[in-house]
Amino acid sequence: MKYKTKHRDELIAFFEKHLDEHLSIQDIILSLDKKIPQATIYRLINNFLDEGLIRKYVIDSTQASCYQYIKDNHCHEHFHLVCEKCGKVIHLDCDEVDHLLKHIDDEHDFRINTSKVNLYGLCDECRKLNK
Repeated sequence: MKYKTKHRDELIAFFEKHLDEHLSIQDIILSLDKKIPQATIYRLINNFLDEGLIRKYVIDSTQASCYQYIKDNHCHEHFHLVCEKCGKVIHLDCDEVDHLLKHIDDEHDFRINTSKVNLYGLCDECRKLNK
């Protein structure tokens, strides 16, 4: 059961300001500058995961998990491109992906849960920095 609390509202407002960002719990704690107790942040993050309000990303085993707010469930209808260097998340709204999903459904009798599909690589900015 979700309760409407001041801390819950503050954390949701924080996530809404950072819609397209990948945030670790440490990022959240530092950004909120002790407005919400750490234990409350951890509890709310777990509640938000259970409620489907946020997504959890693991870029690799050496980095902390990151979280992204899913406003109005818009992130359930497409893939995400996740930069392994900077953590940037790119929403892949592309007709070609829709064709691929339809092909897999029609030809292989398999429906992909797009809310769990993340493709990892390097964003344009990080690729340019590596050159």
